[in-house]
Amino acid sequence: MEQKYTLAWLDFIVTVTLNASKTDLTSFSAEQSKLIVKKAVQEKEKHKTLIQDLSFGLFDRRKIQLLIKQYHGTLVVLLDKAYENVAQVDGRNTVVATTCEAVLECIHELLSFIEQRFGEYIGLDERAPAAYLSETKKDLKGRIDNLKISLVSNVGNKNLTDILLHALYNFTNEIQKRIVTFREIFYKKELVRELEKVSEITDPSRVHDAVIEQLIYLNFNSRAFMNYYTRKIAQKVNAPGPLKDKVDLLLFFYKEFNQMHRKPGIRLNPHYGDIKKVVGNWFAQEISYLEKKHQWDVSPLTSAAEHIKESKPEPFKVMCFLSVDQIGLLLRTLDGLRIVQARSLTLVFESIVPFLSTPRAPQLSAESLRNKSYNFEERDKQVVIKMLESMIEWIREYKHR
Repeated sequence: MEQKYTLAWLDFIVTVTLNASKTDLTSFSAEQSKLIVKKAVQEKEKHKTLIQDLSFGLFDRRKIQLLIKQYHGTLVVLLDKAYENVAQVDGRNTVVATTCEAVLECIHELLSFIEQRFGEYIGLDERAPAAYLSETKKDLKGRIDNLKISLVSNVGNKNLTDILLHALYNFTNEIQKRIVTFREIFYKKELVRELEKVSEITDPSRVHDAVIEQLIYLNFNSRAFMNYYTRKIAQKVNAPGPLKDKVDLLLFFYKEFNQMHRKPGIRLNPHYGDIKKVVGNWFAQEISYLEKKHQWDVSPLTSAAEHIKESKPEPFKVMCFLSVDQIGLLLRTLDGLRIVQARSLTLVFESIVPFLSTPRAPQLSAESLRNKSYNFEERDKQVVIKMLESMIEWIREYKHR
């Protein structure tokens, strides 16, 4: 079945009507401008609905991808031409200039709509055309300018806002010519969009942590940000106090970091390490250092007359960053799938549990864990599933060195 070219009106307006090399625009009237701008807005809304309807009517992912790539590619070419029209207009002809800007804005909004709704179908590693890149930078810079005041006043930490704004303005103000892909553009757009949501938080005391969570979610793997994040944690852990409390606090921050959501497949800088791996490795090294230091702590005698008693050595235990209920569910799963095997489930628990501990429970009861494994909450189930998925991802990415 022959398909109709649905962007014909926009194409004609951009390539002919508003093209100074093909049309005499000196007599272009305000009434013509009004009609074109009104029609352009109508076309924009019509195509939003049309694209959604067409995509929902297709059940083949390959066909949806072809449709979206065709629309996106055509609109990018039209945006490029619309940008040329704006550059060619005599600055004194404000009517034509305003019309060209309005049409360009409608095309840009259509592109943004496709990218937000159907970004997964676009070739992310393709080079973005110069006009599209220029228009995107212009749009992002305006939104960042609007965000800047609220971020600086509500985040409450100049170091963090400087890191964030430097990364964003470095992109929008960049002059040197280099290849910029759609992947990089989409990342910057999503980052700004998420920060705009954070700026709507009414309680200023929550903004700093909300920004941190969003940056980790989007894998904002800037070296400056990772240094900032770990330094803030180190300052809290290194406050005066018993070494055991420092270990517990560091373990708490590690658990908090691991429980933060992360969007897969994206990162700020493709040449730097993933934030999960870099910061996770920092936590592991710091915890190991403090635990070793704790083992060599010397406790003074409380009294000179106190008798020295031979203490029974503590059995070796492996620290597990799961709750008691979650460990019980995991051990029961291992037994159910015969990954480990003993004469009974009770023996499985009695053989393994004595060598485990958690940040909250240094001593675990095998019987208690076995009982809890029969009655677990949905949240515990989801935590264990997420942990297993992380293990699968780690194994897939593991490389021998």
